[in-house]
Amino acid sequence: MYTILHLEPGMLYKKVIEGICAEINAKYIAASGADEAYEILKKEKINLILTAMELEGGSSYDFIKSLNESAYRTIPVVVFTGNDTLDDRMRMYELGITDYILKVSEPDTVKENLAIFKKEDMLSLRMKDLSYAVVDDSRIDRKVIERIFTNNEIRNVDYYDSGRALLESGKEYDVYLVDFVLQDISGDKIIMKLRESGSNSVAIIISGIDNVKTVSRVLSIGASDYLSKPFNYDLFIARLKTNIRSYLLFQEVKQKTVALEKMAITDTLTGLFNRRHIYSRLNQEVEKAERYGSKFSLIMLDIDNFKSINDSHGHQVGDEVLRVVAEMIRLSIRTVDIAGRYGGEEFMVILPEVALAGTIPVAERIRKAVETARFPNEDLRITISGGAAEYSGSIEQLVKQADSLMYRAKANGRNIIQY
Repeated sequence: MYTILHLEPGMLYKKVIEGICAEINAKYIAASGADEAYEILKKEKINLILTAMELEGGSSYDFIKSLNESAYRTIPVVVFTGNDTLDDRMRMYELGITDYILKVSEPDTVKENLAIFKKEDMLSLRMKDLSYAVVDDSRIDRKVIERIFTNNEIRNVDYYDSGRALLESGKEYDVYLVDFVLQDISGDKIIMKLRESGSNSVAIIISGIDNVKTVSRVLSIGASDYLSKPFNYDLFIARLKTNIRSYLLFQEVKQKTVALEKMAITDTLTGLFNRRHIYSRLNQEVEKAERYGSKFSLIMLDIDNFKSINDSHGHQVGDEVLRVVAEMIRLSIRTVDIAGRYGGEEFMVILPEVALAGTIPVAERIRKAVETARFPNEDLRITISGGAAEYSGSIEQLVKQADSLMYRAKANGRNIIQY
């Protein structure tokens, strides 16, 4: 649960902030001053502190200053005030507050701002699930980074004292922090090797060298960022978050793209390829056969008496039959074979590098699997008829031949594969 601690002496805005917290699904806790706030901090995990300028028994300036020197320094602080002077803002931002919100702001504006921090907290949670590699031959610098990670509860980290040790590990990580000057191999060479391998991971160079040309070169070869030593704790985490946010967004876009591409070629009911894609793959097999002289075969399959199944049991049962037949086909073929729903209750299976003789056991395996399939309705039994043919120079002739053989199987009594 995301928890917001609200500090305000008179609690004039308690109802407003409490209502906003309910809307963004955050837990609300109120305190009137610093002493009460510290007691709450000892008992509760606070994700965000929202404070007025003046507090009971002191000012927010003193409270934030003491907070910065405490174990709670990583908690973001937002000042919620009616004072809108440049001096006040400068003074607070210099203390390291995260935001400055005016009490005269519309409730929706305040809600949007607080919701952003909740999203940021979700980013912090996701950061903990990532894998990290730190490569630095300085034991002291490794310890500094380890302390920063530990304070942010990031524990899935491997530490390397040389670049070669990382490369020889064979491991892949979501985030790399690599020292620029290493004894065995320079950090930029490691970044280049990562990018050459196709890695899209966050790859940050860390270095005591603060030269514009060096930084520019490192970024140009594919580094995600460049962090200078000695590290500023807050800047280190902020830059790390920025890069990880972009990385996670890229991963989400990539996953959605893959999902959309899969949807474009998949029959939604059966999960097999759709007709358009099965024909595209058929053309690819023809090109391979013509170029390399390879063989391939085709099986056309049709569910027997499917119309009567729909009429007797309903279309929902008919859909389940189609799904079961598709699964039987999937389980009966190799991973390199290509199966699709040709249309209605018809299916097509392409067998690369297989002559007609090798097609017979596959087609029979599918037929028997469908014949023995069981359904919740015990009276329901399904069979399929099919035709199998080998490619001999014409894609149109191949499909026509397999289709004709399939209809001959139906004419000869069904539950048969014709060759």
